[in-house]
Amino acid sequence: MTRFSANTLIVHGPPGSAPPVMAEALRSAQAERFPEMAELALLPKGDDPGVDSMHFMDGCCGEGHLVSTCTPVFLQAPLLRAMSLTHRDLTPIARLVADRFFVVARSDSPLAEPGAFLDALPRATTRTGGYFLGGINHLLSLAIAEGTKADVEFIVTESEPAVWNALIEGRIDWGCGVAAEILPHVEAGTMTVIAALDMQRQPSFPDVPTLAELGLPVTFQLWRGLMAPGGLSVAAQQRWHDHFAALRDTQAWRDYLARNGQADAWLPGDAFRAFLEEEWSWYEKHLGLAGLLPEPA
Repeated sequence: MTRFSANTLIVHGPPGSAPPVMAEALRSAQAERFPEMAELALLPKGDDPGVDSMHFMDGCCGEGHLVSTCTPVFLQAPLLRAMSLTHRDLTPIARLVADRFFVVARSDSPLAEPGAFLDALPRATTRTGGYFLGGINHLLSLAIAEGTKADVEFIVTESEPAVWNALIEGRIDWGCGVAAEILPHVEAGTMTVIAALDMQRQPSFPDVPTLAELGLPVTFQLWRGLMAPGGLSVAAQQRWHDHFAALRDTQAWRDYLARNGQADAWLPGDAFRAFLEEEWSWYEKHLGLAGLLPEPA
């Protein structure tokens, strides 16, 4: 029996993380583009990001009005936990955007002084953090530590938003995050953006140099997209493709991209499914190199 008569979007990240920001933008875009429709319902499932959403959708096979935000955690968690449930049991809908990471420090930290970060890092042990080993924050910190020959301690926090609380409270010294996560703290004056992890400066922080400009070419691009339950009919999949393609042409969505420094990366259906297989192989390789994959049973 269909339980969702109106469009329902699972939000796979906790409050203060990037997925709820994207979810609110999609809600606004739907209201703008399809004012005759019922408001997009948001269903929080972010206590165990990605995993809770995946398990919930696994029990909603064929539900044509249910869709979830998704990010690489839908690949990382199954790999790190040797889960039998993977993205292959669900229905990839579309990749929506590409997002960039930034290195940040507390505004009163010596690391935040212009040009100081890479020089200071090898001189003393510093602490950074993320909410799980093998997450993007962790992989980026390993790359930065390797590139600078620095001793970096990785602190695991209870959630993604807790990373920024730890930075503000001085429990970690620097962090890697996307604009949607760090922007409120930057605007409040508590955090300073040190560098962009891209080969080009980003519109969200145009005066901030890239890490490559500072001397360390570490880059990373994060994707964000949409996943639906398995067993979705071809007609239901096409309905979602058409629906979200239309939302991309709204002022609400353009404002979201501009404010959060994201770029359109539309890739629907089978093309997104093939992209996820490439991503699976990349994470499987790099999590293995980091020694984080569980031993085969």
